[in-house]
Amino acid sequence: MLIYLSALVFACTKPEEVDLSKRKKDFPSRSLVNADVIFKDSGFLKINLRSPLIEEYAMIDSPYTKFPKGLEMDFYNKNPDSPGYMRANWALMNEMKGWYEGRGDVIVINEKGDTLKTQKLFWNKKKRSIFTQDTVYIITIEGDSLQANNGLEAKDDLSEYMLFNNQGIKFYEGEKF
Repeated sequence: MLIYLSALVFACTKPEEVDLSKRKKDFPSRSLVNADVIFKDSGFLKINLRSPLIEEYAMIDSPYTKFPKGLEMDFYNKNPDSPGYMRANWALMNEMKGWYEGRGDVIVINEKGDTLKTQKLFWNKKKRSIFTQDTVYIITIEGDSLQANNGLEAKDDLSEYMLFNNQGIKFYEGEKF
């Protein structure tokens, strides 16, 4: 009788309600571990991307790819012998919107060898521009050292850039200025 009564008490207790609105809604549709991905266009190498973890979210309205453990990539434009380079501790790619974001120790080296360092960087692929509001350091191949405390707007190849609240050292040959 005691067993029957205890079974009846436990069977009739109200189940605990779970708030379904707080559960995770987006799961990666594909994950790649220790990935080395090569992108080609018309047989020409365009990007060599390496990442410890790539998560693709394809089953949502605005698909994106996340690199939660960072990425490194070489990108090839005009000169296949001198690729550009980018690395970040975390990155996000939205190919449909042409929108990319890198965070944490972001380094970009263009094909000429100019280096940009910042903590957060955005790339608008359609406009071929990059920008940030974080502090930026640029070291050119000529030896110029520039700092922008309030970010920059630039062409994605760093051929032109506008620095905000900047300081630094710019070298000039002869009497150019």
